[in-house]
This record gives sequence, structure tokens and C-alpha cells, in this order.
Amino acid sequence: MDYHRIVIMGDNPGELAKEYGGKRLVLIYPRGKNPKSDVLLNKNIMVLHSEYSDFPDIESLKIIRDWIFYLLNASIIGQDERILFVFSKKGERYEISMDMRELKYPSILEMLNDRLPGELVEKLLRLAMSIVLKGREGYPMGALLVVGDVHNVERYIIQKIGNPLKSLSLQLRSVLNEENFETLREFAMMDGAMIIDSRGYAVTCGAYIKSLFVDEWSSENLGGRHLAGQSITKLTRAVSFVVSSEGEIRIYKDGRKIYELEGF
Repeated sequence: MDYHRIVIMGDNPGELAKEYGGKRLVLIYPRGKNPKSDVLLNKNIMVLHSEYSDFPDIESLKIIRDWIFYLLNASIIGQDERILFVFSKKGERYEISMDMRELKYPSILEMLNDRLPGELVEKLLRLAMSIVLKGREGYPMGALLVVGDVHNVERYIIQKIGNPLKSLSLQLRSVLNEENFETLREFAMMDGAMIIDSRGYAVTCGAYIKSLFVDEWSSENLGGRHLAGQSITKLTRAVSFVVSSEGEIRIYKDGRKIYELEGF
């Protein structure tokens, strides 16, 4: 079968890439491992790094689903493409053929293109996924990211503690720079919400939403974090990314959930 793109994830994807010379490749390396120069100089190869330093086993297939979701929403693969996903770990190798037209993965970029730049949506997803994967000291943690329409959002929040982000420079508060993720992740996991402007700069964290539509959504059994994330998007034109401690990511817009990613 002819594939539009081949995605290779493994301990050394650069070695496997030699079998697919001339093809358009995406190589996903473990965190901390870098490709050789011949890979970096190949214009047909895109190199990405996982949050994992050691890939988990493939039995549940969730690692593949998560990466296909990310690649689609980062506009690296298209919704009409045929993809070969190759996964290799400790000598074992698996190949999975995917037709994105049949899978019908939704694109978050399309759902949010009237509110946020595509690059920012991509980085917010990456940050949310890293919170799920890393947590704090090995323990799962939740977070609430409220993004955009900051002027109106500030009317509905209470800052119960001093804003700890004030000590950081503007550059260190940018979600668009993944080198800031480790720092931003810790602040995002504090109680309350992290407020991020439409340019991608974290404005404050530890903020509490003071107007909640408790009665309206009582039948949905929402926890406080999800209720706050949903409420603020009904009150303003902000978008919220809610990360649960159970490993789910829910995205809210205009007071309703528009996407849910489970089972990381």
C-alpha cells in the first residue's frame, strides 16, 4: 500500500528509517535521545521527542492513539492521509496501517480557529498531555487552563494568593516555548486555574472562578475543576482545557464540552 506518511516510534527510529528511503517520515524519539546528523539533514524526515524516556509496552495501543491525535492537531498529518505507524521496542516491532478518512479524528484546530491561533492550540494540547503523563513526583494531578479573553475572565476570578507568576519574565511564561513546560506544568497543577492570554503567555495561576452554573449542570456530576472550566467558557469567550487526575483531557467552549480525550 502507498502511504502518505510513515510514523516511526522506537528506541532508535533512525535505524528503522533506513528501510523507508525517499518516503515522508516522522520519527519519534524517547526523551533525551537525539538523532544522528544524517537524519537531521534529511528533508523528508521530521524529528519529534516523546515525554517518555522509556516507551511503555504497546498492548493497549494508547500510545499510538495519543500520538496520532497530537500529529493530526499539530497539522503534521492530514485527515485524508493514509498512515503507517511503526512501533519498535527491545527488538519487537509492530506495524499498524491507518486511513485517517475512516478514523474520522476530529481536529481541535478547526473547532477553535475562531478563538485561538493554531500554534497555541497545539502547544496547549502538548502541555495538557505532559501534565497527564508526568503529574507531580510520579502522582497523577489535575489542572485547569483558561485561555483567551483575559479582560473578561478577570471579572469572574478571585486571586486568593499572590500571583506567583509575577517573578517570572514574560519569555518564561510563554506556552509556545516547550522549554518552559516543566515550570508552567508545576504552576498549572496548583489549586485553581492558570489564566493564559491569546498570545500564549500565562497571566496568573491559583485563580478561582467565582461564578459557577451549579444547578444547570448538576445532572452531569461535574467536579469542581470541570464545573469551573465549563462555567467560565459560558461567561466569556475563553476556552478551557481541563486535565483530570484520572488522566482525561476535556476542552470546553461556549459552555459546552467540545472534545474529550481519555485513557492516556
